Amino acid sequence: MSTRTALDTVSEYVQALADKNIDRMLSLRAEAYVRDFAHTDIFHRGPVSSEESQRFWHALFTAFPELDYEVSCTLAAEDVVATQWTFTATNSRPVSPPIVPIDMEATGRTVKIRGATFYDVNDGLIERETMYTDLSTLFVELGVNP
Repeated sequence: MSTRTALDTVSEYVQALADKNIDRMLSLRAEAYVRDFAHTDIFHRGPVSSEESQRFWHALFTAFPELDYEVSCTLAAEDVVATQWTFTATNSRPVSPPIVPIDMEATGRTVKIRGATFYDVNDGLIERETMYTDLSTLFVELGVNP
């Protein structure tokens, strides 16, 4: 049993995200980790695996090599931590799935989106990451046409 609190784990995870340290993010996930993008509910798709989540972060960090991920509010309980955050970055490299539906060239545009993430933590590792994000604003700011 870990002596690390859920808040400790999530704080380290968020710092790794801000540092674009995918390996550190992975080390803070449980073996059965899943990531649940709330917006995928409309497509009747369930949570994604850690491997699929890695592809998401890799694509995001590639398309937005300079980014600012700022947590403005954190609420913590024994095994659940919620964060409210803002992501600001300039799209200086091509964007690819799973960020957008199809490959697109870099736009040079700066995007700013808000969201909230809930982390379920057990024994010092994240088991589920549920993200609610303003995906439509991201698409509008990137110039994606529906």
